[in-house]
Amino acid sequence: MGTRRASSFPDGIVARTDRLTIRELTFDDVDALFEILGDAIAMEHYPAPKTRAETEAWIHWARDSYERNGFGLWAVERAADGAFLGDCGPMLQPVEGELVPEVGYHIARREWGRGYATEAALTCRDIVLGRLGFGRVVSIVAPENLASRRVGEKVHDSMREFTWERSGRPMCLYETRRPATA
Repeated sequence: MGTRRASSFPDGIVARTDRLTIRELTFDDVDALFEILGDAIAMEHYPAPKTRAETEAWIHWARDSYERNGFGLWAVERAADGAFLGDCGPMLQPVEGELVPEVGYHIARREWGRGYATEAALTCRDIVLGRLGFGRVVSIVAPENLASRRVGEKVHDSMREFTWERSGRPMCLYETRRPATA
């Protein structure tokens, strides 16, 4: 996966649902994304909230993945008014010695409890298994992150605990595999 490639979404729009627009992140999103990644409550299951500079680096990481892989974390907007809600999308993560697309999600705390994370993650899961052609997609969630675990339960077919090599700690591995075709 080391070759550079153009985005799989030339107009920047990845998907639309009844309630959401999912699009590529841009550097115009730094302040809105920092509202989430810099929020100590929203980021309580990370080592620490991110600084503004780390939020910019987060967007660089996503955009580098667009170039390398044709996908990455994407912006999530409310379709009705264009409000920035957060990010969601696949990033390649190490899972038991294999790089696997992991759908992660972060939604602004003011929008929690409205089903946006689940709707965005379901859409991204389907893109990974469909348009992107992967046979497997996961979400990696800290066991104590009950809200994200509820999203994982709605999005994926199975869950098991594993020790994630990236952190060295036990995590919940939610997983969906593309059904075999006849």
